[in-house]
Amino acid sequence: MNDHSHDESTVVRSAFEKDIDEVLEIERLSFSAPWTYHYFKLSLNDLFIVCEQKEILGYLIACFCETEKKAVILKIAVHPDHRRKGAAKALLKKSIQMIAKEDIGEVELDVEMYQRGAVKLYEDFGFKIKRIAHFMGGLAEDYETFYVMTLTLPKSE
Repeated sequence: MNDHSHDESTVVRSAFEKDIDEVLEIERLSFSAPWTYHYFKLSLNDLFIVCEQKEILGYLIACFCETEKKAVILKIAVHPDHRRKGAAKALLKKSIQMIAKEDIGEVELDVEMYQRGAVKLYEDFGFKIKRIAHFMGGLAEDYETFYVMTLTLPKSE
């Protein structure tokens, strides 16, 4: 995997409360039911990282399920102006490195089936489709079908 689209000024780092307003803008541009400021503030205690150059390009949030020895990637989004330039790859690479340092055996995420580019990206990182899941919201148009994808991490010594 090459990250040629990003230069040396691209940084993936932990998120801070001061980053939430920029993250919220990306969230609103990326999801039909965006999280609120409050949810992002609570997520600062989880694995919450941002990819930035002069501005925040994207973010990733994951949480750890200690009892199941797995991490779940809850959110990953990149600003529409910066998509397909390596930010999502940088976020995934860094998060997997950070997760691998914990006593975690598996990383899980959900992706809508029609998001073929995202499915391919996750497969490039070694994620495999574990099952197909369905979500039925209150309205007929809230029906979603998505893949649950998992990545098995090597056992740490």
